[in-house]
Amino acid sequence: MISHFKGRAHLGASAIVLLSSPAISDTGESAADRNDNDTTIVVTGTLESREMRTLDTPALGVAIDADQIGAINTINAEDAIRYAPNLIVRKRYIGDANATLSFRNMHTTQTPRALVTVDGFLISDFLGASYTTAPKWAVLAPTDIARAEIIYGPTSARYAGNSLGGTLRLETAPTTQDAVLIGTQSFYQHYDYYGTEEDLFGFAVNAQGDVALGSRGGLSLAYRHFENEGQPQQWRTVTPGTPYADQAIVDNALGFPLRIAAQDSTVDSVEDQVRLRANYDLGNGWELRGLAALLIDGERTDNPKSFLRGSDGSPSFVGISGVTRGQAQSTELLAGLGLAGNLADWDIGLTVSRFELLDERARQSDGVDVVSGIIPDGGIVTDEDAHWTSVEASAERELAAHRIALGASYAGYFGTSETGKVSDWRIGEPSAIRSASGGETQLFGLFVEDRITLAPMIEATLGLRYENWRADGGFLQDAGSRVDYRTRTDHAWSPKLAVTMRPDAETEIVASAAWATRFPTIGELYQASLISYGPNVGEVDLGGFDPDLAPERGFDLQLTASRRFDNVKLTLSGFRQAVDDTLFGQTILMPSADDPDVLVSQSLITNIGEVETWGIDAIVAVEDMFMHGLSLDANVAWLDAVITENALNPTLEGNRFPRVPHWRANASLRYTVSPAFDLAANWRYQNTPDRNLDNNASSRCDSYYCVSPFSFVDLKSSVHFDKFDLDLGIDNLLDEKAFVFHPYPGRTFVIGLSWNGGLW
Repeated sequence: MISHFKGRAHLGASAIVLLSSPAISDTGESAADRNDNDTTIVVTGTLESREMRTLDTPALGVAIDADQIGAINTINAEDAIRYAPNLIVRKRYIGDANATLSFRNMHTTQTPRALVTVDGFLISDFLGASYTTAPKWAVLAPTDIARAEIIYGPTSARYAGNSLGGTLRLETAPTTQDAVLIGTQSFYQHYDYYGTEEDLFGFAVNAQGDVALGSRGGLSLAYRHFENEGQPQQWRTVTPGTPYADQAIVDNALGFPLRIAAQDSTVDSVEDQVRLRANYDLGNGWELRGLAALLIDGERTDNPKSFLRGSDGSPSFVGISGVTRGQAQSTELLAGLGLAGNLADWDIGLTVSRFELLDERARQSDGVDVVSGIIPDGGIVTDEDAHWTSVEASAERELAAHRIALGASYAGYFGTSETGKVSDWRIGEPSAIRSASGGETQLFGLFVEDRITLAPMIEATLGLRYENWRADGGFLQDAGSRVDYRTRTDHAWSPKLAVTMRPDAETEIVASAAWATRFPTIGELYQASLISYGPNVGEVDLGGFDPDLAPERGFDLQLTASRRFDNVKLTLSGFRQAVDDTLFGQTILMPSADDPDVLVSQSLITNIGEVETWGIDAIVAVEDMFMHGLSLDANVAWLDAVITENALNPTLEGNRFPRVPHWRANASLRYTVSPAFDLAANWRYQNTPDRNLDNNASSRCDSYYCVSPFSFVDLKSSVHFDKFDLDLGIDNLLDEKAFVFHPYPGRTFVIGLSWNGGLW
């Protein structure tokens, strides 16, 4: 599919452009429409449309509104939060299904600490803690997102312990009138690094029809087709002394030579989305809403390239290890219903959602034969099966000086993975299981929260959350044996306390303390890894994971002050978070399975005694800066995340936690030249974090294989005429080469054209 598009796209490559979705009209209420007593979060952002209004808890929070989203080159849904303070989305290429979300002090694989919902429906993949368990962003198109709200840390009793890092709530706009939206995007990058030089293209087409149901609600049905070529995600090295090794590109950035000899295939991605949203006023203050999304996704990585040439002048993989070919396909479904209303003076809320992995199969060839340079036909096929169910119920009411909230929740996750050998990786069916693993977890929660007005200027919020966790059905299996693990149960109490002081109408100060417990996932408890070395290489390592992992328990302190000075709002927030029994992979010495008296080195998920983080966030929002229509949102964060206890490997104590930089910063400058023309310049920055727990000589570098610093400049312009929107933009204007082990995209041009009109 990409190849057909690519031929046409070359015709306009010199002008190929960029950009994304049309500006979304702001559906937010004004400050005058809201009761001041409902504003219990410290808010950052520009003016009233940036005010938090649904995350009803005192915390550091930001709201991202339509103007901010409209200034971003939004190609995928996760782009909408690109410049939010002190977080990062590990998006390796356009259409990356593994775009993990990390708040503040999180490693990019600690996905179970980030709670993400769409209109209250859970899209967080808590099946594991890895690159493959990113939120299910693809249930949305970027044009669906009207608003995003973010809180940092586990400060609210309303959210499960998976909010240990933070909570992201994405909101879509309700359907209120008949409309049709048709849009198209095209994107292009020229990627050049080592011996890689690729012209890479992509496009997306989106069609949406909205039907109003009288004055009581509406239905929105949409379809989006997306294709993209992503840059190669890894380069491969050659074995010294092999016939053509002297042709390799030598990179010494790590302190030892990487002899770069080949690139992995470009990543050809294809997505088809069908999305249905509904909202309906049932009368008497009750409203029903629904969401259904079907995603069909495919990826191909079947065209690796060698930089070496054999004696006949043709490309050769001789001496190059790790080169494979692959493809993957999946079909996913998310469905949810929500009900809200008032009963006997209680504000009632109920959401129920279900995610189903209807089908997922990944095929991969065996690695190249380093002697012949031939990639074999044999390989492996991996089949995944997963689903999760989420239920949330709450009730709130005012009682004199109290605002009482009660609630209950359930989240049940199931997942299995089976891998088998095949003689032809492209079409073969496995005759037997080589390895398999899986299990299920359930988390029940209850909470109570009381917001008390102590004085005209002072408010206290007291919360308590109880959670009961269960893991069962856990197993590991290889061709000859199977281990089934016992059922485990655990529980936790998580108190929350916050005091809010408002000395005047423009100033707010919040001090909070919160405890939270995050229980292990299926992937952390039961995972079929393979033995890498020794006589049993390639067999399932039944001792490679610990089914008795303890939950991680966090204690979070925050002090936040914000003040508005006319058209400027400043926020300063300091926090300290200590997480006991942090769940993370490390290499330790443990008794050998063959001889308990012999210690062997083993890499597995463990509990690290304690990781302590100190941090500061400074945020500024300015509207009509120097002139009418010029707005600025900017933020800078300082972080210091350190391993303070680690009984399994005390030598790591005092080391910095990996992938958490000292500094992060973002800025978005927007100028509305006229109602028909908008301009935006945006900036993203982080300095060099450590790559590994050891903080060794190769832990920091600015090259492939590392987690590098970056400073990306992004531009966007939008022209609005009649019912059309034309968007032109560039991401990574300076073509900076940056890495999260894998390379981030280079300079990318985007063009978008959309039409938004009535049905008749």
